[in-house]
Amino acid sequence: MENAIYVVFSATPTGMGSLIRKATRNRYNHVSISLGRDIHKMYTFARLYKTIPLYGGFVVESILRYRSFAGAARVKICRIEVPEARFNYLCSYLARLWDEREEYIYNTPAALASLLHLRPDISKAYTCVTFVQEILARYRLAGVRETDSPTIRALERRLAACVVYEGPSPVRMGDWGEDSYPQETTTRYAVYVTARHFGRLAKRALLGVS
Repeated sequence: MENAIYVVFSATPTGMGSLIRKATRNRYNHVSISLGRDIHKMYTFARLYKTIPLYGGFVVESILRYRSFAGAARVKICRIEVPEARFNYLCSYLARLWDEREEYIYNTPAALASLLHLRPDISKAYTCVTFVQEILARYRLAGVRETDSPTIRALERRLAACVVYEGPSPVRMGDWGEDSYPQETTTRYAVYVTARHFGRLAKRALLGVS
């Protein structure tokens, strides 16, 4: 395995993604991290299921998310070399997050506040941007700092010199792996997990507990 990570900006093929791009007037609305150049498997914070847009957390995305009836989504891929010791620590950290993924949730208030360049701090809650920033800052990569503006546009500018590809998402065959995105859900389940999600966010914001 090479000692490099790939930061993947994407224009996700969803209604929510389209709304975010219109609101921000930016080409991309989402960002993830991959440990392989084929970007078949990516780590980020996003919705867990296609049918439940407001319920999200830590996910291992399959590149299959980036395809729809309209074709492949547009992506921009940045390659960042990582010293071997830091790369090994980063891999271990991502593995630990995955093992503890039930504790980590999507920071919906921060996603809305990012339009004003604000960053509401909620325990164990991230957006895709704040997660990638935290990873890059934690391992001192590409000059990224956790205090940087929490927006896709700001992160793109920071990584401008690292771009290795921009265009349609690479076509890959295969299964969804650990990604639960395509699973069917019931309306009852969607209402329950969405309400629980916002309840957890409110509890953490008000009391600072999980």
